[in-house]
Amino acid sequence: MLEYIKTLLKEKGAASAVFKRNLVKEYLQVLVLSFLYSHKEYRTLIFYGGSSLRHCYNLPRLSEGLDFVDVEKKINLNKLAEELVNFFKRKYGLTISAKVQKFRCTLKFPILHMLDLVTPQESNYLFSKIEIYSEFEFCKGYNIEIKPVFKFGEALLIKTFDLPTLMATKIRAIRRRKWEKTAKNGQVLAEVKGRDYYDLMWYLEQGVKPNTSCIEDVLNESALYEGLIKIVKKLNPRSIKYDLEGLIEDPGFVDTLKDNIKEILISSLSRRLTG
Repeated sequence: MLEYIKTLLKEKGAASAVFKRNLVKEYLQVLVLSFLYSHKEYRTLIFYGGSSLRHCYNLPRLSEGLDFVDVEKKINLNKLAEELVNFFKRKYGLTISAKVQKFRCTLKFPILHMLDLVTPQESNYLFSKIEIYSEFEFCKGYNIEIKPVFKFGEALLIKTFDLPTLMATKIRAIRRRKWEKTAKNGQVLAEVKGRDYYDLMWYLEQGVKPNTSCIEDVLNESALYEGLIKIVKKLNPRSIKYDLEGLIEDPGFVDTLKDNIKEILISSLSRRLTG
């Protein structure tokens, strides 16, 4: 496994260390997905969020965690954590640890030193998060799709939502998410998650229309787009760059995007209003 990862990293020699670490996370995500969807008990989980777009719909950015909906409300997260630890030990000879908190399982992979992705003084652990939500009653009229995924030598059949529903959950996050990243000295580094707006841009360019029955307090599509335009107008380009730097390989693209994403989004949303 580690030799395969080293080969992947060699191909990305000019990329930043943060991007390379997230690329390793993506490889590990595929291994976790392979375990889940080949397991009778866990294949009922519905994959969603940015990672589902990346793995199932070829979104051109990396993603840091795996998000699922447990519509049957039957998954025991502590049991899953234990089984994942055993899986990596049995199949790859890798001793990892897992910590469960509420709806989140954090896997700790002691591999960064071996991969030369950090200095000897930095932590050896790469963290990968799995979040499983059982509350999805707010969403109606969604479809579930089975997507074949062939990646990193793995063949998977992944259960995910249709694109209109995934877009709706992203818009819901943009409208509701309260998030801020600060430095140790209290300086605000980012006020929003840039990935949310990047994903929104992708959905709009793909021509996807959101499943509005999954978004609370929306009268119609026009009102939704008008509200999103107001939100986008407040965007700080710094926030876009900060969040996307580790998820997109080309720093020049990220730098250009931060200066143009507001205009792109407002233009796309305005076309929806007039179209």
